[in-house]
Amino acid sequence: MQQTATTIETPLQRVVSNYEERICGKWKPTSQFYKHVNINQKRFGMLLRGELEMSVSEAKTLSSFFNVPTNDLIN
Repeated sequence: MQQTATTIETPLQRVVSNYEERICGKWKPTSQFYKHVNINQKRFGMLLRGELEMSVSEAKTLSSFFNVPTNDLIN
């Protein structure tokens, strides 16, 4: 019997999903986004998947960009 991995939505994934609902469309990070939040593409992907823990400064910057409370980005 093969086991399937269960995927748990990370706080950042929830924030991005809610952001997409607000803008009524799919959101794709651009190079301007990465420059604005000062997080590179690889690190953002790892944060999105929950592979790395977000720093306080990253949480503040992302909460500002997505217009959500910082607590929404923390487990």
